[in-house]
Amino acid sequence: MLGKTRKHLTYANVAVTLALVFVMTGGAYAASKYVVTSTKQISPKVLKSLAGKAGAGGPAGPAGPAGPAGPAGPKGENGAAGEGKEGKEGKTGIGVTSKELTSKDAACKKEGGGEFTSASGKVFACNGKEGSPWTAGGTLPIGSTETGTWGVAELPANIEIIPGVISEEWAFASISFTIPLKAPASGEALPVGHVHVIQPGAKGTGAGCPTTSSVDKLEAEPGNLCIFQGEREYNVEEGSMYAFDPATANYEEAGVSGTVIEVKPPPSGAGKPVSLNGTWAVTAG
Repeated sequence: MLGKTRKHLTYANVAVTLALVFVMTGGAYAASKYVVTSTKQISPKVLKSLAGKAGAGGPAGPAGPAGPAGPAGPKGENGAAGEGKEGKEGKTGIGVTSKELTSKDAACKKEGGGEFTSASGKVFACNGKEGSPWTAGGTLPIGSTETGTWGVAELPANIEIIPGVISEEWAFASISFTIPLKAPASGEALPVGHVHVIQPGAKGTGAGCPTTSSVDKLEAEPGNLCIFQGEREYNVEEGSMYAFDPATANYEEAGVSGTVIEVKPPPSGAGKPVSLNGTWAVTAG
């Protein structure tokens, strides 16, 4: 049998056998001693040949959720000021002129005033007539009436009798015109016959005081003063009331500012208090 083995043993067979044994033993040795841990251990040419081609792109994935808002950025700088075009010049306005008017100008009926002219035309401002009695120093206009009230104060029980001055016990009250009458050129403002005393409860007789006038309906004809006595009286002698101008002491007269009333108590009431009141009306004539 050995002869048969030798008969087939050739150099080629031996070489192949030795190579196989070397590969098996040498490869195992190399595997146990050389482990590839980095691409640097592989030749670039080998790496290039080993690299595969990129595959086709895959489909797009779903959109992810929105992230949280970031913090506000710093305030930006102010922009440069703009430059607008200059506007056109406006038209010249129309002014108002004025001119004084004298009494010779008919526009204000000889009262004088001013004339004002503008684009819309002329306007006149005329002086008014005398503002009496509403101006300082004015008097009651002719035909105008003013009214008021009066009252007698209580008379002291022990009035002093002064010979030649006070000889009887009289009580006094004053009537003052709020707006004075115009002073006449001569004589009294309201002379005798123009000052009338109306008895309690009576009406005017028509002579200076209309028949419709009374203590509660004050009327007087132009140039007359009507004095009305009230319904109630105390310790007053009937028919003993008089009026006199304090400036001249003339009875039954009145001055530009008013008059004074005298009231006498009856003999039985001498030294006792006196009480009487009423109203008055005067009309400038």
